[in-house]
Amino acid sequence: MPSIPPDSARLVTVPAGPFIYGPEIIYERQSGARPALDQTVIDLPEFRIQAWPVTYAEWHTFLNDSGYEWPGVWWAIREKGWRRHLRRFAVVESYPQAMADYPIVFVSQTDALVYADWLGERDGLSYTLPTEQQWEKAARSVDGRTYPWGETSPRPELMHLRPTHTLGLDYYWYNLTRKPRTELARSGWYWRIGTPLPVGAIPQNRSPYGCLDMAGNIWEWTLSPYDPADGRFHVVKGGSWGYSPHHTACSVRSACSITQPSSDYRAQGTGFRLVVNES
Repeated sequence: MPSIPPDSARLVTVPAGPFIYGPEIIYERQSGARPALDQTVIDLPEFRIQAWPVTYAEWHTFLNDSGYEWPGVWWAIREKGWRRHLRRFAVVESYPQAMADYPIVFVSQTDALVYADWLGERDGLSYTLPTEQQWEKAARSVDGRTYPWGETSPRPELMHLRPTHTLGLDYYWYNLTRKPRTELARSGWYWRIGTPLPVGAIPQNRSPYGCLDMAGNIWEWTLSPYDPADGRFHVVKGGSWGYSPHHTACSVRSACSITQPSSDYRAQGTGFRLVVNES
């Protein structure tokens, strides 16, 4: 299984210039969203973004170094015992060393921004979360491709099923009885048997700029409000292991919740990566 690249590759540069954005696709929580935008061309200045999402190991170092009282909990993959058949990805009592290279989950937007401040002090840079436009350009480059790798469906055998965030028995039976022929993004796994993957586990899941895992595995926080009229809820991008493969398309936008504000919302499928704040 591929390992995470050396830390020297942690930040990648996305050059200034226009890119094809959208068309925005919203599969759920439409009542809390602004109207979806058609495909358009957006011009962005150059920015630097982390090449992979923040990992368990990095989050653990942050907690130990900063003393931050994280209200979240650790999740890990059960490899033994009968309970793994009920739910493979489950809460554990302490930091799971075996998950070191997995993307951290169960962090709120507030948690992510506290981490950004800590990392900035450590590295002598100013960090923040990306906007959804920055995230999308980093994921798909300038040519309007559907996925970071191009147009091939992430899990072709599942694309005829419902695009949904509440996967049902149709997804369950597919994953229980059939090994994926192609899995370009970790997605479409029913919660009882699904898990995330380590960062970089799927080499093809790489954007033209060198960003890893921007389709599937976990949702990633952005700074962008889901509806500018209500600043409590924010866009997440990328889809996750427990959402349908349709959600991994770069132009899909969602919100983790439109009832619980982003500042407090934590979920087992949501993490983040940072950009350098150049202003």
